[in-house]
Amino acid sequence: MARQSIELTDKVKEQLDFMSATLGMTQNALINLAVATMVAKFESEGMRIFFDLISLPTGKSKGSK
Repeated sequence: MARQSIELTDKVKEQLDFMSATLGMTQNALINLAVATMVAKFESEGMRIFFDLISLPTGKSKGSK
């Protein structure tokens, strides 16, 4: 299996620590899942997957006006 080093902000690292503890999954497993999901979505949807990632949140839920 290939290895990849990544840099995370302190805030993202803290959130990853929390997710890992809450879900009972290793941080490596969570990162692998996130990357595999992103790659699969890119293969099926192309560049469209980035629109949601780069859009700033508005604070509104999907159902609110």
